Amino acid sequence: MSPSLIKCIASWKNLQSPEDPDRAVKTLLQESFSTSACSYVTFTPVEASSINMILNGGDSDNMPVAPSGFSILPDGLTGDEVSLVTIVFQILDSAASPMCFPAHSVYSMYKVITETAKAITAGVVDPYNMG
Repeated sequence: MSPSLIKCIASWKNLQSPEDPDRAVKTLLQESFSTSACSYVTFTPVEASSINMILNGGDSDNMPVAPSGFSILPDGLTGDEVSLVTIVFQILDSAASPMCFPAHSVYSMYKVITETAKAITAGVVDPYNMG
């Protein structure tokens, strides 16, 4: 393992059904990686039925994924504690068309991105105070 590798984690998290809390409907597949050059977190929600299909020998090429995530790249040029953060989300919206996004969809995307940016900032500035 490279000495510059800080951490590499892959984890599964279950998203429960609101109607039946004992039943997982989606699983959040997450991977994070960090070195002195950059850090990233990617994740994708996956249907529980797709996971079961793969675990029973099914073809993973048939599993739809829409990965999202963020990366943090430090600015090593200025010597300041400045970083470039890139946030990417793939959001499916059945009400949107290639020519028009409904106002509520734009607002929802704006809210998700700004809340994510605030959480990343809080985690980087003070990782012990995420609230």
